[in-house]
Amino acid sequence: MEWPAGKKGTARIDVGDWKVQILRHAWNWVASRFYRRLADTHRHFGNLYGDLEQHWAAIENYTRAVTLDPTYAQVYYSRGVLYWREIGNHYRAIQDLTRVLELVPTWAEAYFNRGMAHKLRNEHEKAIADFECYLTYGKDPFWLESARRQLAELRDESEAGRERKNAQGS
Repeated sequence: MEWPAGKKGTARIDVGDWKVQILRHAWNWVASRFYRRLADTHRHFGNLYGDLEQHWAAIENYTRAVTLDPTYAQVYYSRGVLYWREIGNHYRAIQDLTRVLELVPTWAEAYFNRGMAHKLRNEHEKAIADFECYLTYGKDPFWLESARRQLAELRDESEAGRERKNAQGS
């Protein structure tokens, strides 16, 4: 790059641009945390009163939070669990929980919950893989035992399905 005649050494960095970027990033961080707390409140009242509208309000606020901070794994996790447990949208739950695992590959609870969503979609092999991952990363004895029970049930169902197919083919 050539410097214009008489301008060598007079390059100026626009300090305002990076300050604005830092402020914008800080604002998005703060706002995303606010929307997560608001969503958690809606979810709480949705669970307390069995109010589906509160659950949908929680989904909207979780979505606002991840729009502001696409790396906010806790929000994807909370929204994913809400999708499969309270809303019944297992496909969206799997999407969110997969995003959590892209951001934090060792998040044990995300494997367990995604395994449950796969199980509810009758995707037994994927569910088995997720529960096995939970056994690798999980630490809570209660949930470890639950994952073992889920695995045993899924393996029994898979075996029974194979036996039915073999019997129909004979």
